[in-house]
Amino acid sequence: MLDAGFSTLDYLKSRILPDAGIEETQWDTALGKLGLSIAARMQAHTARRFERGTAHVDEFSAWNLSVTLKSYPVETIASVQIRETDGTLTTQAASTYALDKGAGLLTFYTVPGTRLERIVVTYAGGFWLDPLTGATLPTGATALPDDLLETWISEIQIEAEARNLFGAIALRKDFNKSKTRSGLDESTVEALRPYRRFSGE
Repeated sequence: MLDAGFSTLDYLKSRILPDAGIEETQWDTALGKLGLSIAARMQAHTARRFERGTAHVDEFSAWNLSVTLKSYPVETIASVQIRETDGTLTTQAASTYALDKGAGLLTFYTVPGTRLERIVVTYAGGFWLDPLTGATLPTGATALPDDLLETWISEIQIEAEARNLFGAIALRKDFNKSKTRSGLDESTVEALRPYRRFSGE
C-alpha cells in the first residue's frame, strides 16, 4: 500500500512524526518496511488487495459459478479467459457473465470450465489515493475510504511505539492497545471487518 496507491513515505512521516522529525531521513528505510508490512497484514486479514491497479490479473478454479476479484471496486474488465489444461487461453464472451463492480463479484450463467481449468481475469480496480501531489482522481476510480487510511496510519503508530522505532521521539498520538493473533490491533481488526473479502480462493 505504501508505494502502490495508499500513500508515500513523505505523507506517512507527516502523519506520525512531530514537525521537527519530518525532515529526518534516518528512519526512512525502517518506516517504509513497516508501512509495507502493516499493509500486507491488513490485506492478508481481509483476503483482498486494496491498491488500485489498471492491469490486475486474478486466477480461480474454472469450476465456479461465481468468483470474487481481489481488487475492488472494479472499474473495467479487460478480459475473462479460461486457461485449459494444455495452457491454451480461450476468451469468455461478456454476455456469459455479470459483474457487481462494487463487490468485485463475477457471476457466470453456467460453469465456465472444469476443475482442472482456470479462470483468468484481467481488470482495473482497487482504491486510489494521492494526498501530496493533488493529482486528479482517474476517471472511473474510487477514492480510498478515509477510515481505511486512518486504520493503516494508526496501526503503524502502534507498531512503531511497540518497537521503539523512533527512540525518544514522541509520535503525534499515543496508543496502548493489544494485539490479536493476526498480529493486528483489536481496533484495526474491527475497522477492517466491513472490508473482508469472502471467496473460496
